Amino acid sequence: MKKVILGLVLFLSMNVVANAQKKYSFENLKGSWRNSSGAGLDIVDSGTIYIVYGSQKKLVTRSKADFSKSPVWLDLAVKDSSHVVTLKSLLLFVNEDLLQWQVFDSETRPAYFSTDKGDMLFLKRVSEMTN
Repeated sequence: MKKVILGLVLFLSMNVVANAQKKYSFENLKGSWRNSSGAGLDIVDSGTIYIVYGSQKKLVTRSKADFSKSPVWLDLAVKDSSHVVTLKSLLLFVNEDLLQWQVFDSETRPAYFSTDKGDMLFLKRVSEMTN
C-alpha cells in the first residue's frame, strides 16, 4: 500500500512541475518590460523584439526561446555595427508582471541564475503590446 501511495504522490508531483513549466509561453512575454533605469525589452511578437537601453532601441534579428526549461532559455541576436552578437540569457516569470532576466557575456549559459556570470535585471511590465 505504501508503494502505491508513494507512486501516486510522485506522479502527481511530476504533473505539477510539468504544468508549472507550461504555464508561460511567448504570448505571456508580449509587452514592454523595463527595470528602474529604463533598460528592458519591447516584445511585439516572436519575430519583433527590441532591446532597449536608455534612448537606444535595437531590433533583434533572430530569437530563440525554450519554454520547456525553467528558467526559460532565451537567445537574442542583435546586429552591432558590422557583426551580429548573440546574447544568451535566462528568463524567469516571477509573476505575470515581473521577469528576472540575466544576460551572459560568454558562449556558455549556466543552467540557473548566477550572481557572478552576467548582468541580472528585474523587468516590470509597463504596458501590454497588441497587434
